[in-house]
Amino acid sequence: MTYPDRFVFLQQLNTWRGRKTAWGLKLLLGRYPAPSRALLDQVASSYHRSDELGDRVAEELFSNPQLRERGIHPHQLLKKAVEEGSDILDDTTPALREMLQQAETPPLWLEQEKLTLACEVIHRSGRFAMYALGDFALLGGYANSDIIKPLAFTGALNGNSSFDRVSETTSFWFDVTTPGGLEPGSAGYSSAVKVRVMHALVRQRLLKHPQWNSEQWGLPINQGDAVATNVAFSMMMIAGLAMLGWRLNDRELEAVLHLWRYVAYLMGDDWTLLPVNRQQGVDWLYIIALGSRVNPDQDCLELAHSYLEAFREVPGNRFYQSYVYWFHRAYANWFIPADIRRVLNIPKAPLLSLLPVLQFPFIRLLDVLAHRIPWVDRWLQRFGRSGQQFIVSSRLQGRDVTFADKGTMVR
Repeated sequence: MTYPDRFVFLQQLNTWRGRKTAWGLKLLLGRYPAPSRALLDQVASSYHRSDELGDRVAEELFSNPQLRERGIHPHQLLKKAVEEGSDILDDTTPALREMLQQAETPPLWLEQEKLTLACEVIHRSGRFAMYALGDFALLGGYANSDIIKPLAFTGALNGNSSFDRVSETTSFWFDVTTPGGLEPGSAGYSSAVKVRVMHALVRQRLLKHPQWNSEQWGLPINQGDAVATNVAFSMMMIAGLAMLGWRLNDRELEAVLHLWRYVAYLMGDDWTLLPVNRQQGVDWLYIIALGSRVNPDQDCLELAHSYLEAFREVPGNRFYQSYVYWFHRAYANWFIPADIRRVLNIPKAPLLSLLPVLQFPFIRLLDVLAHRIPWVDRWLQRFGRSGQQFIVSSRLQGRDVTFADKGTMVR
């Protein structure tokens, strides 16, 4: 099949960048990438596929004259139905009822034990998991202008909304990695399902935008970009943790992938494309690294700048805010390859850039002890989760930033 212009995997495959990336993944995660041509074809076609059921729900809720006549607010109905269940709905919203019935029915492949283990692994890694997600997966992803177009068009990470939007993502991540957080009615479950509808609403609005170029960028929030984002939350986090000294065995790694596969199921993403083991995870990282164009435009540069500058807004005095800002600059310099840092104009962090290097042996020691001594593992989980809780609570202090309820991306 003919691949879209934005999917440049084959062009990059036999380049120095392609070989360097392959051996880097082998060194970091223990597998040499070998994605199949069938998977590449599926990824290439996914940029022009959307969540069709989610689209029908968004159309039904926000363009339904029956709801307007009855004075029913779409956001309020969605929130109530997600939190209380599909049984409260009548024939006015059949698509919403179908979506919720699907979400309320666990897939046959779901294993609760893996969800529990995934939460334990993520808690053990503490704040470092959040650094890997933000300073590596999120910031590094801004080098690809194709995937960030919906953010740029909606202004969801620009200017004054940057701190709020990153905080919302942090809160969402915290909710879905809470034990039991994906049970119907819980915070993680509710956020995932409501975000599914918000994404569909954004997609509908952007498709009507006169400057949106589907031929060049694919559909807004398409299946390819949604799956890549899911892999960022799972495998890119794992890769970032490995760069800091954490090591996940196959059982732990597969549990983390399983959790995010279920999140994809709830969010209407094509979970069948997602990796389930180490080799498939490495293959997906390779596809993302080589298949994405490194083509930052002004929007990308503004998003990268806004991301780092947002840390100057954390609660605290100016000294603490400056420290947090420089701290994340240091981690960004450790995680992100030099060529990506240059094109995004990510500033260097002299001296502090050595921080991850100095932490590495200490983290390796803790990781080894946690895998061999149960009480150390339990202590690390408690300590790590309290650190994650501190970041979430401090970033949300005094702010109303619940994305799924207020719809930041559709402002």
